[in-house]
Amino acid sequence: MEKKTLSNILEGKLFRIPDYQRGYAWEETQWKDFTQDIDALIDEKIINHYTGTIVIYQPNDKPTEFYGTKRLELVDVVDGQQRLTTCSLYLAIILNELVKKGEMDFQSETPIYLYNGAKSKLRLNNDTEDYFHDLISKGKSNVEAVTVHQKRLSEAYKFLNKHIQKQLKAKSTTEGIEYLKNVFDAVIRKLNFSFYPIEVESEIGMTFELMNSRGKDLSALELLKNYLMHWVYRNIGEEYEKENVTNTINSAWKNVYTNIAKCNGSENQCLRIAWTLYHSYTPKNWKGYKGFKEDEVIPLRNFEVKSKFETKEFIKTFTSGLAEISSHYADIINPSVQSAISNEFKWLTKLKNAGNIANFLPLLVAARIRIYNESHLHHHYINLLKSLELFTYRVFLWQGKRSNTGLSRFYRWADDVFKNKHSIEVVNEWIKGLINWYSNENSFRKELNEDFFSWYQWRRLLRYTLYEYELHLLKSEGKNSEPTLSWSKISDTTLEHILPQNPPENSKWKHTWSQEDMDKYLHDISNITLTRDNSHYLNFDFVRKKGSAGSGHCYANSDIRQERKIADYNEWTVESCKERKQDIVTWIVDRWGMDKHYQIPEEIEEEEEDLELNID
Repeated sequence: MEKKTLSNILEGKLFRIPDYQRGYAWEETQWKDFTQDIDALIDEKIINHYTGTIVIYQPNDKPTEFYGTKRLELVDVVDGQQRLTTCSLYLAIILNELVKKGEMDFQSETPIYLYNGAKSKLRLNNDTEDYFHDLISKGKSNVEAVTVHQKRLSEAYKFLNKHIQKQLKAKSTTEGIEYLKNVFDAVIRKLNFSFYPIEVESEIGMTFELMNSRGKDLSALELLKNYLMHWVYRNIGEEYEKENVTNTINSAWKNVYTNIAKCNGSENQCLRIAWTLYHSYTPKNWKGYKGFKEDEVIPLRNFEVKSKFETKEFIKTFTSGLAEISSHYADIINPSVQSAISNEFKWLTKLKNAGNIANFLPLLVAARIRIYNESHLHHHYINLLKSLELFTYRVFLWQGKRSNTGLSRFYRWADDVFKNKHSIEVVNEWIKGLINWYSNENSFRKELNEDFFSWYQWRRLLRYTLYEYELHLLKSEGKNSEPTLSWSKISDTTLEHILPQNPPENSKWKHTWSQEDMDKYLHDISNITLTRDNSHYLNFDFVRKKGSAGSGHCYANSDIRQERKIADYNEWTVESCKERKQDIVTWIVDRWGMDKHYQIPEEIEEEEEDLELNID
């Protein structure tokens, strides 16, 4: 290991971030530390600053590529990509400012540190290669930042540029040029890195086990990959087999990072699904990265519980399975209208809108994998989505149960489906039994009709119910047209009390409604509708709120179907509320009621309630 400056490291080489590495991950905390370190180096009394490690992988065959007129060695960045990327962004800003201020000699530094034509000195991975080149060459990209890594690059460039502009604003032109030259010198000459080349790819994991990197902590997914590479380096002697397993790991991680970036998902969430399906469905057994290092999972040295051969086979199976899981996970988290599974987009969207989808992810992934292997089961999968949406409405939204209710059961059923112990149909029946266990059907219907008038206190329940009611009306009365108010736009400002919350003393409301009836119906679903903006209605009387077609903001003129239906009433009284409530309750029972009594297995009933668990 050598101590090198950035100018030493970049000399004679092209750097590539492999696709199996994570994308750009630094955030504001790291950018602040970086700029503070550089500013401190401008003080001539400080000669240098140690800033971390750069580890590269140099294959024995030493591949090369043309860079301008020169053929340079191409190496993979194993560790240090966050620092190299940030340095490149900062240098691009600095050099651009110097050239703008007439310091044309600095143009020759661009190909040394940044790019030559369409080729970057540092090539980023997956979805960020072109975006990064645009930033360092033009200061912006013509392509909108879509993925989380592109957005972080864009935010980093803006943060670093803002820092430079702030420094320049306080200086004269001459002082500004001198400052920029000093910053440039500090980045390329005063930052010191521990530089370490590796020639055996599987040695990468061992290197990470021995190093601690400054900056943003490695995720569980990254740590696991490095541990697997270390395991291969330590426990597989045959070079051919070592290469095969290493390639399996790298290929899997490339797909995983690509899929998770595509849906802006959670690495930890995806990894936990794989743990649940391939190792243990018991929630309390999940310990993150540390759990994988235990002797019964992937032992490094002690093979008494699990043999070396069994461990190696598990690694191959798990890594390939993780890649497959990440693909289905991405399609579930970010469903597509073009899904090959009819109605999947519709029901996954409802499930996401209702909330708590994390509870069901292992089961959803397991079911999706199974139907892709047995394509005739598509309708069973859709029925499963419907049942999970029903569970969410009845148990989480209606009953107000805590977010991990039923977690151990859903994880067990995920294992059942994944390992073909039980069919999706059987599990679907169990879910409905579990719904009746937590939300008794008779009590549900009785409360709807007689006891429950406090809808406004349960905002997500109210919003989701009214939004689904709008979809129902559009289907039954509006020729299945699309809603004009999207789910993401629904908030307190889109909930309109027909009988206002604070009617004026001299208003007709006070003459029509008794205080007792007001208290009872004010916050009931019968008295609340979705609207574009309730600020248009204030505390006006019903006649003014109702209005007429063509008379501006009023119920009669609304493009929201349920709001327009209210204009059919001549006046708004207790009887009007009762009538509207009966219509909505009848629809709710039809939408979320169950006509059949479903049973769940006796052993499931006897399980203790789940402990509080982090399911992310």
